[in-house]
Order: sequence, then structure tokens, then C-alpha cells
Amino acid sequence: MGKLVAQPTVLGTDVANFPTYNTNSLINFGKLKQFRVLASANAASGQVKWEFLTGTAGSPNYSTNWRPYIGGLTLFSFDSIIFPHLSSATAYAAAQLNTASGGTSGFLPAVTSGRYYTFNIGDSLGNNYMAVWETTFNPAVLTAVTQNPLVVCDGGDSVSVNVSANQVINISENAYLRYSSTSNFNISSLVRINFNGTNGIAKIPIPSASNSIYFYVFTSKYSLATLAPSGIVNERYCDLSSLSINNNSNSNYSFTVITAALPVTSFNLTAYCVGLPTNFTNVSSISTGTISTYNWLFGDGSSINSTNLLFTKTYTAIGTYMVSLTATSNLGCQKTANQNITINSLPAANSINAN
Repeated sequence: MGKLVAQPTVLGTDVANFPTYNTNSLINFGKLKQFRVLASANAASGQVKWEFLTGTAGSPNYSTNWRPYIGGLTLFSFDSIIFPHLSSATAYAAAQLNTASGGTSGFLPAVTSGRYYTFNIGDSLGNNYMAVWETTFNPAVLTAVTQNPLVVCDGGDSVSVNVSANQVINISENAYLRYSSTSNFNISSLVRINFNGTNGIAKIPIPSASNSIYFYVFTSKYSLATLAPSGIVNERYCDLSSLSINNNSNSNYSFTVITAALPVTSFNLTAYCVGLPTNFTNVSSISTGTISTYNWLFGDGSSINSTNLLFTKTYTAIGTYMVSLTATSNLGCQKTANQNITINSLPAANSINAN
């Protein structure tokens, strides 16, 4: 081994069109580099090559590479985090650093035509952790991430992170939101993103005032218990098990919590019969500033933005509904109040018989 001089930028492999070898530029996600390949032919274990290089796909540099020290070594498994084996005295099927064009191509387990292979490698200057994930599907791409509210206030509502995907999430894909109060994520939390079709949502609790929160989203074949055993997030597993990542072009998403007056959100309801008006009375207030908007969610799929303090709504079906009122101040601070109401059937009219 020579000096620790570079990071991997290129994947060399013949998995896409075996046995034709190609070099591909790795996608940079910060602490992770990734490339996905669709296999077009079957190949037995120990036939398909892999190696990580420097340079570019058009001009790969083999003088610094990450591959086994000796030839004929095959990864022991797909869907596993491959330890880099830091000892330079022993050869493993792992992403070991070689300089002066040392080392030789590693090989993959048996490859199946029509399956996708996602290559992941860390950003170490030395020997690297790596993984190759085999899927029968093309993993979803997390295309957009937004947060609500945009202004986050101490003591206000939790932050909803809304995620869009380019397709419905496969049953084998788990989507996660990872967030931290430090930009290096040395201490972080991990929560599942619940998807309905191509839209998903997860929530970040409100932290203390003046804290900044950083977050990104990703998908993985690993369960929450594997990625965060006993609630402690394993960063290496999060990175290397990722099938798809959206981290805002490597800068991560973030917001800063401010201190400002919150609305005191409250409302009253009267008359809960189907087909008859239910009366709503908005009794919200704020200590300083003003409340600029009110948003009502009635639990039956309908909603309204209204500054009216008194109004009515008629429910067309009996049942229990969650009514939510969100008040937003002139500074953008939000607070939501919720109430369950039960809409009852109308009493039957008594018939009168003439004698």
C-alpha cells in the first residue's frame, strides 16, 4: 500500500453487458459514492468483474484503485456491508486501497439477467467499506423533498417532511428520514417515511429554540432495527445500504428554530347531526403580533382557509371525524388544535295514528 492520496470516482465492471467491461462515473452523495447497473446476461459466481478507480469514466486511472490485492477473489455475498480489512498483509474480496496500479479485479457472486445491482462505496482515502445490492426491481428515486411549516418556531407544530418518488415504493424498499442537530450527523435520529402511492411523509419533533436541524432521505433494504439498533443510528449502515438518496445535492436539507409568539389555537363545536349544520367557533388568540391565516381540516377530506370566527359545515355521513385548526402568525409560526367529533344520525320521527 502507498500513501492515502485519493477517493474512488469510477466503477469498473462487466455486469451490464457481460463479458464487455465498462467504466462508469460514480454518483457522489458526500460520504457515499454509488452506481446502479442492470444486468443483461446471466453469469456464474466468480465471472463478473468489479473494481473502483480514480479519474473519470472516459479516462479511468488504475494507478490508484480499490480492489483485492490478489486475483481470483469473489465477494462473499450481495446485500451485505463488506468490511475493508485494514491489514495490508492479507488479501480479501474487499475494496482495499492499491497504488502504483497494484491489486487485481474482484469478482461478483452469480449475476442474474434482468436484475439491478447497486454498487456503494465509502469516501475513505484508505481501504473502504463497500456493498453491492441485488434487486429484482429498479429502485425508486426520491425526486423531491419539502417541509411544512417553512418557518419553524420553538414550541410550535412538528415539521412534516413530504417526499415524492418517481414510482410506487417496492415492498422490499424501506424509506427513511434521518435528521440531526449537527451538520456532521455524529448524533442523529432515524424514522420511517410512510408512503401512500408515490407520496410519503415523516415528522421531525420540534427541537429547542435556535437549534438548526439537518436532514435527508433515503431508501434501503435494511429494517429500522438493523439501521438503528436500540435507537442508536449506525451511520455506516445507513450510507452503505442506501438504494436511493436525496440529500439536497450533498448539502442536506435544514432549518433553524426561532423564538416568537405562538398562536393559542382553540375552537368550539356545537350540533353534531348528519345533514344539519355543525357550528364552529374559532376562539384562537396570540400574545404579540397577529394571526394571519387559519386552515381548517374537517376529517372528511374537505378543508377551508377562513378568517371567519363563526361559520357552519354540514356533514353528509355519520361517523367520528378529526377536526384540525392550524393558526399561523404574521411571522409564520404555526400551532394546531385537534378535536374528535361524532356525527350522529337524525332521530326518527314518531308516527301519529288517527283514532
